[in-house]
Amino acid sequence: MEQRDIIKNSKAMAGVTAISRLFGLVREQLIAYLLGTTRWGDVWAVSFMIPNLFRRLIAEGAMSTAFVPMLSDLEEHEREKAAHEFIRAVFSLIFLAATVVVTAMVLVLPWALPGLLRLAAAGSGTAPPEADGHFIAPARLMFPYLIFISLAAVCQGVLNVRNRFVLPAATPIVLNLCIIGFGLGMRGWRDEPIWGLCAGVLVGGFLQFFLQWAHLYRLGMPIWPTARAWTRRTAEAVRLWAPTTFSAGVTQINALVSAFVAVSLVAGAGLALQISNRLMELILGVFAVAMSTSLLPALARQRARDDRAAMNESFWRGLELMALIQIPAAMGLLMAGPSIISHLFQHGQFDERGLDLTYTAFVFHAMALLPIAWHRVAFQAFYAHKQVRAAVAIAAAAAAVNIAGCFTFPRFFEPGYQHCGVALATLVSSWLLVIAALILIARRYHLIWPRWLNLELLKMALAAAAFIPLWLPLSPRVLDPAALSLRIVGSMAIYVIAARILGISSLRNLTRRH
Repeated sequence: MEQRDIIKNSKAMAGVTAISRLFGLVREQLIAYLLGTTRWGDVWAVSFMIPNLFRRLIAEGAMSTAFVPMLSDLEEHEREKAAHEFIRAVFSLIFLAATVVVTAMVLVLPWALPGLLRLAAAGSGTAPPEADGHFIAPARLMFPYLIFISLAAVCQGVLNVRNRFVLPAATPIVLNLCIIGFGLGMRGWRDEPIWGLCAGVLVGGFLQFFLQWAHLYRLGMPIWPTARAWTRRTAEAVRLWAPTTFSAGVTQINALVSAFVAVSLVAGAGLALQISNRLMELILGVFAVAMSTSLLPALARQRARDDRAAMNESFWRGLELMALIQIPAAMGLLMAGPSIISHLFQHGQFDERGLDLTYTAFVFHAMALLPIAWHRVAFQAFYAHKQVRAAVAIAAAAAAVNIAGCFTFPRFFEPGYQHCGVALATLVSSWLLVIAALILIARRYHLIWPRWLNLELLKMALAAAAFIPLWLPLSPRVLDPAALSLRIVGSMAIYVIAARILGISSLRNLTRRH
């Protein structure tokens, strides 16, 4: 029953998330059109990244490692009053933490951000980016977004635990619409279109929080701040959260270093890597985020019942379903990448050079789809057990590998393409991260890699290989829209037919009515 619920919730979330990612794609098209792979494109990429990194540090880590598992325990044992008090206390703590971080960062960014850019340039052996002072004002303007999106994460956690996944998955659509609307409406303000984009981030972040909060209010579950924020349960939540905060801090520093190194290597590489990442997230977000989000509450409930058999089934089926989507997606994106990037983004300020910068990085990002999707599932096992110290060590080691790769791998590429070394570092560290996580999960929780999964993965690889002849001869050429559409649809049809002939079980589970 729970396995069917996971798939049902994942499919519902995947549908809404797909719509959200499409609006996100339109957003990225607008940004590429307005800014291009120029220095202002780099400014946007870095400035928008910084508050998002702190969001993952403060809110998302707390939700997955502490809030959702603990709230699931309280809900499982029907302690409604205690659950509501815990929700309000966590809401208050997150609000306080986000406010303190926003205030501190707005004050220190004028000297910290240029210093970090120069440090990254020195580490990569290049000159600091020109006009690094341009990075400061947009980053400061967007930082209050952190408060809104952190509170939205609390509301999302409550809704997910109570088996409501659609609205939280839909609210990013509002953020994308705001960025698109304000970006277009204010594109001439102060002679630079970046300011309208910043305003859209602030308004969209507030609406993401308010819509979920209002929905909880209508359901009779209003969340108000409380002065009794520090309780025995919130102290336990912080104890669980603290190791992940360290891990997330290392991971976010890792991401920030990657962005800063890319900006220092090649002008426009920051936005090129961001677009490549967004295309990767478009695929991951449609199903990987949906599956991992719906899987965590189920794993937490199964752990609370000490149902090891159910955990094994849920965990490995989750990895299997991820592979069913990500293996053909990676194969298809490698072949269709130049055409997709050209038709989506090669307009306005985004020129042929932008296409070249983006696709060369995208080759490595596409090959990282599977390990990134798997690691999102794998870490849910740690979070469901409320044991994250090992996950911290693994994430820190992978981040160290990535940072070292960012400074080392660019030297292997020709001038003008050194940013590919940053993308290669992502690929290498992603595989190391997921391999280490799966080994530790097998040893600690006895979730042993099943033999049947080897056969299923082989079948998926063969089914994906079946559509390669459609793309021959293989070359980085741009196809016209009609030819591209026909090959994409044909590839999907061939993959599904081949998967059915080979008897891939996850396809039957995914298409079954629940």
